[in-house]
Amino acid sequence: MSIEDTNVAIVGTGPYGLSLAAQLRSRGVNFRIFGPPMKFWRGMPVGVNLKSLGFATNIYVPERGHTFPEWCRQQGLEDFEPCTMQSFAEYGMWIQRRFVPDLEPEEVTHVLATARGFEVTLANGMRVNARRVVFATGLFHFAQLPDALRDLPSELAIHTFFLSDYSAFRGKEVAVIGAGASAIEAGALVREAGGSAQVLVREAEAIFHGRTDRVRPLIERIRAPTSVLGAGRYSWFAQEVPFAIHFLPEARRIRIVKKHFGPASPWWIKDRVLGKVPIHVNSEVVAARPAGDRVRLTVRHKGEEERTLEVDRVIAGTGYDVDLARLPYLDAELRGRMRRTERAPLLSMNFESSVSGIYFIGPVSAMSFGPLFRFVSGAEFAAHTVARHVAGPLAEIKTIARRWMPSFSRPL
Repeated sequence: MSIEDTNVAIVGTGPYGLSLAAQLRSRGVNFRIFGPPMKFWRGMPVGVNLKSLGFATNIYVPERGHTFPEWCRQQGLEDFEPCTMQSFAEYGMWIQRRFVPDLEPEEVTHVLATARGFEVTLANGMRVNARRVVFATGLFHFAQLPDALRDLPSELAIHTFFLSDYSAFRGKEVAVIGAGASAIEAGALVREAGGSAQVLVREAEAIFHGRTDRVRPLIERIRAPTSVLGAGRYSWFAQEVPFAIHFLPEARRIRIVKKHFGPASPWWIKDRVLGKVPIHVNSEVVAARPAGDRVRLTVRHKGEEERTLEVDRVIAGTGYDVDLARLPYLDAELRGRMRRTERAPLLSMNFESSVSGIYFIGPVSAMSFGPLFRFVSGAEFAAHTVARHVAGPLAEIKTIARRWMPSFSRPL
């Protein structure tokens, strides 16, 4: 099979990948983008909403009038909070059809370095030569199971990332592990599907955020400015100066990424769990083993003796661990050349790894750029930054000229 050429190969077709593709096209950069569009978002279960506000959840294209809230208003849908996952997935597909119509839905299976740059192999056997590769693959390979659950078969223990339908839990007793939104939502969804759930929280409490007012008093906005990450001066700073965290000492940057925005659930799930789904705090699962077709958990409660809990299934809403070693399509030799910050790739101010021509955007970049990039809102800065770097200064001048003079077409 022949090998085709491109300047940039984008691996991943969620909000980050689509934003970058739209920005590259506006700058006249040749690219190809691979993967099923909005796959993660289209697979989300019904009954779960966005964790972010509508205005903070856009795909960033170079034309006005294409934000998520504007699309929601056109469809007669909620445009602030809570917005459904399904509405955002539909919005993303609309953006894809309009701005990235040549998207190729084939999955990437292998990326390796060559004398000409990089060779990208697709699931259908096609190979593509690319001068640069941008990974915008989200969290797909990073779902983290607690150590105690890792030896359980997948039919007994599963991470929330892989659940799009909770009907299989009807009539089942389920233990949900975790303190964040994914775990609390899973507890509600199991109950609403006809199962019996209880949530085991290692921390001392399960935190629920309050509702955000559309219009806030001036004094409140001064004390805690509104941002895409919520109200607060730090969040506002992370939004307005997104590159600043990149230049902090590594230890401090990692601490910020890990500690800012700890486990918490949105206000709209509260009435679906409190008084309906037991939440056991200070409860840590320290061991798990099959018991016939069920699971026997050993649970340690702070200040109490360990107890045994037997359930039909276990759901882990225990977050993600970004680890380059878990990317199966990244060639081992190529991966071994990359410098890291902890297990994540260490990135330049242009989101480029230590291997020239390989870029990472999205949650994988958070260890280098801060918590903004764990959310869709980070796509704006990431897409613009990578597009500018790839296109070069002349293309950027042309882009700015076209923006201010739509009739501009004469080559510089």
